[in-house]
Amino acid sequence: MFKKVLLSTIAAYFLVGCGGGSSSNSSDTSTTIIVERGAVLNATVKDALNQIAIWNKGTNSYVFKNSITYPISVIGGFVDINNDGIKNDSDFDLDIELKSSSGKNVTLISTIIYNQDKIREKNNLNILSKEFSLSEEELLNLPSSKKELALLSNVIYKNLELNSAITLENIVELISLNKIDLKQEYEKIDLQNYTNLSSKEFLEKNELETIDEIKDIKILREKLPSYIGTDLTSTEVLNEKSAYISPQCYTKTQDENLNVYNPCYSCHINSDEPNYIDDWDLQESYAFSENSYKNPFTNSFKDRTTLVNAINDNQILEYINQDNYKDENGNIILNTKLKYDLPKEWDFAYDGVKDSVWSGYVPDCYFNFDDEGFDKDKKGEFTGWRVFAYSPFLGTFWPTNGSTDDVLIRLPKSMMLDENGDFSKEIYKINLAIVESMIKRKDIDLGFEVDESKYGVDLNHNNILDKTSTIVYKWITPDAISNYPKIIYYNYYVGLAKSKLETNELNIAPGLYPNGTEFLHSVRYIGIKDDKSGIKLANRMKELRYAKKTTWNTYAQLSNAALSEIKEKDTFPDRLRTIKGNIETGLTTGLGWNYQGFIEDINGNLRPQSYEETLSCIGCHSGIGAITDSTFAFPRKFDSADSWYHWSKKDLTGTKDRTLSNSKGEFAFYLEQNKAGDEFRANDEIKNLFFDANGNLIQSEVDKVANDITYLIYPSVQRAIQLNKAYKIIVNEQSYIYGKDAHIKPLNATVYDEVEIDKKTGISAIKF
Repeated sequence: MFKKVLLSTIAAYFLVGCGGGSSSNSSDTSTTIIVERGAVLNATVKDALNQIAIWNKGTNSYVFKNSITYPISVIGGFVDINNDGIKNDSDFDLDIELKSSSGKNVTLISTIIYNQDKIREKNNLNILSKEFSLSEEELLNLPSSKKELALLSNVIYKNLELNSAITLENIVELISLNKIDLKQEYEKIDLQNYTNLSSKEFLEKNELETIDEIKDIKILREKLPSYIGTDLTSTEVLNEKSAYISPQCYTKTQDENLNVYNPCYSCHINSDEPNYIDDWDLQESYAFSENSYKNPFTNSFKDRTTLVNAINDNQILEYINQDNYKDENGNIILNTKLKYDLPKEWDFAYDGVKDSVWSGYVPDCYFNFDDEGFDKDKKGEFTGWRVFAYSPFLGTFWPTNGSTDDVLIRLPKSMMLDENGDFSKEIYKINLAIVESMIKRKDIDLGFEVDESKYGVDLNHNNILDKTSTIVYKWITPDAISNYPKIIYYNYYVGLAKSKLETNELNIAPGLYPNGTEFLHSVRYIGIKDDKSGIKLANRMKELRYAKKTTWNTYAQLSNAALSEIKEKDTFPDRLRTIKGNIETGLTTGLGWNYQGFIEDINGNLRPQSYEETLSCIGCHSGIGAITDSTFAFPRKFDSADSWYHWSKKDLTGTKDRTLSNSKGEFAFYLEQNKAGDEFRANDEIKNLFFDANGNLIQSEVDKVANDITYLIYPSVQRAIQLNKAYKIIVNEQSYIYGKDAHIKPLNATVYDEVEIDKKTGISAIKF
């Protein structure tokens, strides 16, 4: 019964031969064994022949008088947390059996490594070594000898203690199969903050903190909302397999008077490599097939007037003001739910077996930002997430069309570290700026001065190592031939990432993010300011969307993927895309990214999205010309160095309209081309403000957008309230697979329920 003990800080050993039945070959037949987790006192320590070691009272050492026949086992006794040699209130009984097949240390790590099969045992050690960047020799030492070992032991213990599906016997296998991610939890503690403590002092401190954390989580677990709903794990599609096609694609581009509307160019546009989709031609025809011409998003055609009117304004305001992501103590509800209280209805059955372990992304952003947009957890540790300000994408993502949102980026851990593996905020900021420069293909202002000689990288490309405050964009074609298959780069990251680039564990190229890049996107209700003077970001989330780049693809590979897609479409015009994935791992784009999401259940609590509910993410993030390496928001990040902030600190008020290559304002041009403020042409508030009775733009109103886009994209308070109600009805129905756009009136006048295959849109395609 493992579940009451703190065995966390125990490490492995393998100092003499391995294997059951082997014997110590010391010339002195007596051998002292150390049992540490903290110190384990007054235990029964015996070998394979039941020889019992003599306890050195008051210590965690035990002496075998004769040669040892391995394995050694340890049962009973107590963990001496404060190392005072006696049992008191801070200590507790050891109620699992610890094991070791060699050496003189018995620890928690030696126990999870142990296996009667010596090949598997050696493999266990190798897995832990690679996963946690500790040598096999280091893993064999005591936790009190190294802070990293103490920390790792406590992370292992905590997960064993809180999740009954994780056991001593299967934990290494779960790590190797990526079913559990202990590495993220292990890495989030910055050991630089504990330089004033010895390894032994850190062990004691971290043990006590871990015990308190376990107690808190157990209390929190009792308060977690129960999931009430259907099983979400099926990969079968109930509605239509074509649901990866956006509902906006079924918009009628001509009215009964043959007036033409073009919202299509916002997504389907000529693209820059390495986005080889270049689908501007889709503006001109409805390129559907026999399996996609029917609009699966039937929520678009429902009249919700009566249901919306039945919801009181105060009810919806109270609802959207509630935080469904964190509890009153700042704990991330989903984090605890997924790790320690996983409902069977969320547990995907790999090989037909539900393993009670969540193997997907576990939300770990606290939305607790410092002055530079870096997120910190409750202990003040950096989570790696950094929020940024950006110009919202056209149409759907304007608050006036139903939602507020924010987006965060996190680069792989190695891009946050110096050459010694220590966290460096400066290095992380520089690498983020380098990535931004590569994505935007332009110079980026750092906002601070950097001594290039410190990092050995010419950031401003002036051929000398001097001081600079600018990341200059200059792509130098790498050498992919002389040392094939290794690529020799002439553009660089800084810190540890520089060496990772040299070994090709990381890559760099214009228009592409490094492998391991993550994005987090919270889609929220439209919040209302307390004085009802306007809108704000709501507390309540509708969705939490997550993306991770899991595979690096070269330009050639991306080009081949696009050409293959075209060839398959020509050869099999009615064949739909095969999209792989499940509720836990998310869905793959086929271009190196995985997408996963969480959405409200019927009670408003966040739950994982099903396979089918996630389908709608894939089409937009992998099949259109408007994206840059799968993403929308980061290429639209404001250019200034001080644009790393959250909307809760500064909203979009006063943001100028972006200027397009045709010298027109981006949002003004959208109004001109679409003659509406949304793809469905259903936003009457915008139509009444910006267009006259004949549908002509009122230029004096459009001009106001140039210096403040919120004049266009922010709704009135009353419209915001109505849209919040309309979406709440979809939540009540749990009818997401039939469309998530908030509408009150049916859209039959502007949206097709069925569309003629290859029907001409009447649009003359726009290209930039």
